[in-house]
Amino acid sequence: MKKLLSDMPIAGAEIGSAGLTALPGSPASFNALRVAQENSISLEEHRAQQVTPELIDSADLILVMEPRHQQELLSRHPEASAKTLILRHFARYGSQTRGINDPYGLNLEAYRFCFEDIKECIESLHQWLVEANRA
Repeated sequence: MKKLLSDMPIAGAEIGSAGLTALPGSPASFNALRVAQENSISLEEHRAQQVTPELIDSADLILVMEPRHQQELLSRHPEASAKTLILRHFARYGSQTRGINDPYGLNLEAYRFCFEDIKECIESLHQWLVEANRA
């Protein structure tokens, strides 16, 4: 999403990333770095961070990868319910309620599949944000 916004900015849009079980300071995995690089995206500076109440409060929209992530997040932070969606909510094709599985520990093809799944949703989300900014 950061790359897409650098190419086609939306006023006021800021992007962050955090996890429920992230190991703070950890870099992206080798396969994630490779697939990102194949798509002209750099994850070299990415470092994992935990979800915090401050991040929840500052967010206008929180996107999770899987339904179980949404359940866990909302059990810890029920105040986030009105602004939390599964990323595939923005999918143009296929299920809008299924999750996007974490490919961590899987082969490169699993990372490529995950990337394409995320990319499709992010492009649709970007279009939705552009249209919302026009209104």
